[in-house]
Amino acid sequence: MHSYIAIISKEPGSAWGVHFPDLLGCTSAGSTMAEAVANAGKALRLWAEDETELPKASSLDSLRKRPDVREDLAAGGMAVYVPLIVAERKQRYNVMLDPSLVQGIDRAAKAAGVSRSDFIAYAATRSLADRTGAVTVAGGRKGARRAGKGPRGTKRSK
Repeated sequence: MHSYIAIISKEPGSAWGVHFPDLLGCTSAGSTMAEAVANAGKALRLWAEDETELPKASSLDSLRKRPDVREDLAAGGMAVYVPLIVAERKQRYNVMLDPSLVQGIDRAAKAAGVSRSDFIAYAATRSLADRTGAVTVAGGRKGARRAGKGPRGTKRSK
């Protein structure tokens, strides 16, 4: 998981602004600070989806040395970590679960038309998003989906 730092600031009479010093052009805003933080995650995901390679995330210490970031922070801006999960190639893991939980997972997965693994991955992704604010982007970004395939193998309209 990557964590990029967003700078959130507010000018009098304006919305809360968000920008990522490491990611040129990745910006957002919100009418409240909470909305700006939520929108920062959405902006990061959308920005990352259009990139073929993500830059290395800078540490807060290294960003504080940059004159533009130092100025933003001195003017009252706040640094916020925004986690990004880059979904890469799947790997097999051995986990232990209660049998009744697996039965419930299997029923829900079947109803959703997905595999047990996909259901568990979706549930874990949602839990991470709820607990940490992490957003997920497909590995390889541009063209990451198999050509002509949408979610669950359905055909995408062109």
